[in-house]
Amino acid sequence: MKGFYKKIGIVFLALALAISTAGCGGGSSSQLEEKPSVYPFINTLKEPEDNAMQEVETPALAEQVVQKKDEVNPEIVGWLQIPGTDIDQPVVQTYNNSKYMRLDYAGNYNFQGCYWVDYECKVGDRGSQSYNTIIYGHNTAVAEDDPDGLDFAQLLRFTDEDFAASHPYIFFSTSEEDMVWEVFAVLYTDTSFRYIDMIDSGIETLVSEGKARSEFLYDVEVDPLGGDKILTLSTCTAKYGYVGGEARARFVIMARLVEEGEQLKPTVGLQKNPSIKAPRL
Repeated sequence: MKGFYKKIGIVFLALALAISTAGCGGGSSSQLEEKPSVYPFINTLKEPEDNAMQEVETPALAEQVVQKKDEVNPEIVGWLQIPGTDIDQPVVQTYNNSKYMRLDYAGNYNFQGCYWVDYECKVGDRGSQSYNTIIYGHNTAVAEDDPDGLDFAQLLRFTDEDFAASHPYIFFSTSEEDMVWEVFAVLYTDTSFRYIDMIDSGIETLVSEGKARSEFLYDVEVDPLGGDKILTLSTCTAKYGYVGGEARARFVIMARLVEEGEQLKPTVGLQKNPSIKAPRL
């Protein structure tokens, strides 16, 4: 009789354990069907699982540009801020592309330099901005291509798939307007891809070549023939070695200017590019 009650106790204990663990598996199929999706559409490209469609706020940078321009340096023309990095400071522009190689944005000597816009680009509001605005900066960890290095070394964080998916936007604003730019290409390239010459012409080629060379295929529509403006961030990389002490390749991020009133999302769909147009070095 004692053995009988022992068996009954074991059965009840097993039932209790089964009931207590049922909630850890996410519920029944009917419960899963009732749970609302966090996505407004089905996207087959990679997106982080915790993507909640909260609105991303645009930082107010134009006011800071005006202040720094008046108080620090009249050659300050913009402000660059990239979420997930330490890149958050004024951008300058002058009559050439060499003056600020070893100067900070205040005009003082600094081996790291600063961020500067190509001297041939027009900087203003979205209407007067060049079709391709190019910003240069140093990769101060170029020997290791360390994404935790200073300045534009941190652009290399965009080669990480999860980071790229969860950081869809770059904020580059001028004194005239706060602007948001949506990343659509991250790439290594040889210097034969003359994106630095595609400022107000050849924008269709700029976009198509950028996408072909990109590490990822982004779920981002870009319409250069329809007037989309492009932001190009450029730095050096040692991934393909050196020639005469100079890094042979460049690392580039391209983004398109987001339309006014367009809702910003916290993530972007992307997948690895299966047929990258590799640098020819």
